[in-house]
Amino acid sequence: MDTLTTRAAKELRTRLAIQEAAITLCLDRGFAATSTKAIADRAGVSERTLFRTFGTKAAIFWYDAFLSRVVRALAPDPDPVAALAKAVRTAVDTITPEQWALELGRRAVIISEPDLIATGTQELTTGAQQIATILTPPLASPAQAFDLLLFARFAVAGMGVVPVHADTTPPAWGAELERVVHKAAHGALERP
Repeated sequence: MDTLTTRAAKELRTRLAIQEAAITLCLDRGFAATSTKAIADRAGVSERTLFRTFGTKAAIFWYDAFLSRVVRALAPDPDPVAALAKAVRTAVDTITPEQWALELGRRAVIISEPDLIATGTQELTTGAQQIATILTPPLASPAQAFDLLLFARFAVAGMGVVPVHADTTPPAWGAELERVVHKAAHGALERP
């Protein structure tokens, strides 16, 4: 009988194999021209496993994206800007070389595909809402809750447009993301 740890490790390997296959094929053929069957075949799984794991072809590119790692690292704090900057730093510091390669490939496919950008907009909205929920104190006024939601949405939108190139390193990217968090709180046109 599989232990939970063994089962979780197998599920992780399956997800990674599907993501790597999808990224490779979509970079080569394009998103629309890449079938889920081709992705499943390249990953060494059945098409049913692909759909059971991700639900849709588009979801392959948004599963456990960087923002979800930021949300997991975020903790309530009286200083929401410091809290979000710390969560970004933590998420960047824990990126493995394999995850970074997936992030670069994922972004390259997403940028070239309007349908994936639309799906991502929903994911970003959800992530911003999760961030705002974590950062909003239990007794916050409606105005304070609104301000924190606005901050979270600005920060997430800004993080989504930070450029990433093949020569970008995770630390350099992380520094830019932290700068975006501060800009979201203090204004994009404010001079340092």
